Amino acid sequence: MPSVKALTLIAAGNEYLASLELERVRAHWDKKGYTIEEVDTEDVQGLLYALDTPALFGGGRFVVVRGAAADLEDSAERLAAWAESPPEGIAAVLVVDRSAKLRKVLGARADVIELDAPKPWETADWLVKFLKGRGRVIKKDAAEALIEAVGTDLRDIATSAEQLTMATTGTIGVDTVNKLFRGMESALYTFLDVLLQRDRAAALRHLGALMRAGEHPLVIMQALSKQFRAVAAARDAGRTPAAALAKELGVATGYVNRSYRHGRNFDAGEIRRAFRLLADADLALKGGLLGEDNPPELVMELLVSEIAGEGRMAAARRR
Repeated sequence: MPSVKALTLIAAGNEYLASLELERVRAHWDKKGYTIEEVDTEDVQGLLYALDTPALFGGGRFVVVRGAAADLEDSAERLAAWAESPPEGIAAVLVVDRSAKLRKVLGARADVIELDAPKPWETADWLVKFLKGRGRVIKKDAAEALIEAVGTDLRDIATSAEQLTMATTGTIGVDTVNKLFRGMESALYTFLDVLLQRDRAAALRHLGALMRAGEHPLVIMQALSKQFRAVAAARDAGRTPAAALAKELGVATGYVNRSYRHGRNFDAGEIRRAFRLLADADLALKGGLLGEDNPPELVMELLVSEIAGEGRMAAARRR
């Protein structure tokens, strides 16, 4: 590990990425026998006291400061002066959101680590690199399959990836991911597919299977909202490649592929109506608009029936 300064600034908008970097820095000082002390950024006086107070029993003190960067900006000069000549046996890390002022004032006197969460279309590459750092190899298509199955939250992805490493040896391929993780995602994929085909009976049947399997209605709602954003965009996208449109929308490519295949089953008015229905159902699921009177299962069944039901485009397909 490269030389570590007494003060480290970890500035990240993603809590999980910040926690990974914090563990790396913490391990460095832990090996030196430093005791750990946690301080909140709101307690600036407590922080300054901790930075100037040696550990009671010797061995060093490592102060972990978490919270909002704005709480520390007025004390940035004092922190920089401390970092210029830190007391023997004391180190600290500031784990905060981004702050141009802290970065500028601390400058070269601290280790400044700024972390950006990957964009949705970059997450598979992040996962490949994440597992490579742990001595494992996952193929790019397998990484994409895992993200399709568990979502784009980095902590969820990492947890699932670690489960894969415990259950497998060697290179992780897409078949392994499908076997261990794709059951629920495959059901969701099928549900969205038949809904865009406006097969109401099949859509209700697959909806019921999803909910009996434990999928939360709001998760299904999120998938529906993503799908209809992709449908609306696909109508005006011309020959834009699916991957490019998915990148623009911030969704998985599967949503765009489905839109290209079946999106024309809805005209512009029906798409607008679908968005209104989705907004009403979301409110109902969260307790408003008769949400207290209707159970989530009924709210979802009514929504799917309305979206997949009779419409000008659906009727035209049968003529």
